[in-house]
Amino acid sequence: MVFLLAAVLLPTAWQYILMARRRGLLYVVKSIIAADALGLLAGVFIGIGARTGMSAITVANGDVPSFTLSGSFSVVYTFALFGIVLGVVYEGLFRRLLRRSGLAYGVLLMLCSWYPLAQAAGQQLTGRPALITQLVVSGVVVALMWLPFGVALEALLRRWHNRRDVPAAAASTAA
Repeated sequence: MVFLLAAVLLPTAWQYILMARRRGLLYVVKSIIAADALGLLAGVFIGIGARTGMSAITVANGDVPSFTLSGSFSVVYTFALFGIVLGVVYEGLFRRLLRRSGLAYGVLLMLCSWYPLAQAAGQQLTGRPALITQLVVSGVVVALMWLPFGVALEALLRRWHNRRDVPAAAASTAA
C-alpha cells in the first residue's frame, strides 16, 4: 500500500507544481488548504463507514456491539483524518482526470481498499463465513466508507470553486 501511496503522491505534487506555474502559488496554497479542510469534513463518512464495519465484525462474531461516545468519536475522527490526504490528492490529481466525478473517485478508492480491508476484517472473525457472504458484507461496508466520501468531497469542492470564481466572473462582466 505504501508503494501505491507514493505512486499517487508524486504525480499529485507534480500537478500542483504545474498548477502553480499556470495560476500562481497563492492559488495552489488556497486550493490545498481548501482540499484539506473539505477532505476532513467529507472524511467523516469514512469514519462512520469504518465504525459500521467494526460493528459488523462484532455481530459476525456473535457478540453484541457496544458503543461509547468517546470510542465512536475516536474512530470517526481517526478515519476522518484520511480525508485530508485524500482530499488533496483528489483536488490535485484525480478531480480533472475523473471529470469532477466524486462517485468515480469513491469507486476508485473502494476498489483499491476492498481487498486489504476485507482481509483485515476476516482476520478478526472467530468463525469462517461463506466466501460470498464475506465479499458482500465487506463490499457494502467499504462502499459505505468511500462512495459517500467521494460524492461529498466533490460537492464541497464544487461549491468552494463556484463561490471563489463568482466574484472574478462578476468583476470581468462589470468591466
